[in-house]
Amino acid sequence: NEFKTCYFSELVEAADFPSLPLLISELRDGGLYDPISQNLEAPATRWVLTFNRLLKETPLAPLLSDMLGRLERAYGQPVDTEFTASVNERKEVHVNLLQCRPLRLPGLIAPVSVPADMPAAQTLFRAFRTISGGIVPSVRYALYIDPQAYAALGDPGRKQALGRVVGRVNALPQVREGRIIMLGPGRWGTSNIELGVNVTYTDIDSTAVLVELAREEAGHVPEVSFGTHFFQDLVESQIIYLPVYPDDPKTRFNWRLFRDAPNALGRLLPALAEFEPWVRVIDLPEATRGAHACVLADPQSQRALCHLRPAGA
Repeated sequence: NEFKTCYFSELVEAADFPSLPLLISELRDGGLYDPISQNLEAPATRWVLTFNRLLKETPLAPLLSDMLGRLERAYGQPVDTEFTASVNERKEVHVNLLQCRPLRLPGLIAPVSVPADMPAAQTLFRAFRTISGGIVPSVRYALYIDPQAYAALGDPGRKQALGRVVGRVNALPQVREGRIIMLGPGRWGTSNIELGVNVTYTDIDSTAVLVELAREEAGHVPEVSFGTHFFQDLVESQIIYLPVYPDDPKTRFNWRLFRDAPNALGRLLPALAEFEPWVRVIDLPEATRGAHACVLADPQSQRALCHLRPAGA
């Protein structure tokens, strides 16, 4: 009833696994050899979990292929699944389907044109490692957590509290109406506050675009969260997810605007003004003489652009 880390050899020696020869290979003479019988004579320290015989000698792979095909036809699109599987000594496989969710990537229905000649003064950021895509034509607010300021924040309690601050901004009626882009260091939603902003999905559910800023000097390199419930929630809500690498020479990032524009956090939520050194809420029309942000993301070409669109354009 607790989390424990152990070696694979310790795990298999502590319990009886009748189908173990189907799951492992033996490391011998610099190579991997699949066992040819049910009797495993080599010590467990030489066993490597490969699933070689499981895939070659049982119907598991065809069964999963058939299952996924049927689900895709029923849902009308690919699905993300969770399942358990067991195999007995007669190599009979039993699969329990635990969960399935539509796996739809926004922006894949039609190509998105991302202009390459946008003036630097109108560019908020460019990205070249796009995960999902789409078009968001008008965004009023940007919430920005500076990676360097976040890394320098030594108080774990205050660092943890930033996620709740984001949630309070996210819930504001004017933010939900005007739409918001959220940009922060590392991985949004992580439980490790050293790797990114600790939020739940409900803290960011009104955002139109979620940007993960990766600066290697601050130790924040996003790990794409494919398969996690957090990422699937973004997909199902059509929230565009973009990892941005500001230190990449191809990437443009408008540090000046995000760092120097007036911070509206204290005006919108006076009780949270103490968090302004780390959480910046930018009212873009106020900071840019009426302009809103427009986001174009094309997963096919792996390019994205966030730029300012003047009022009335």
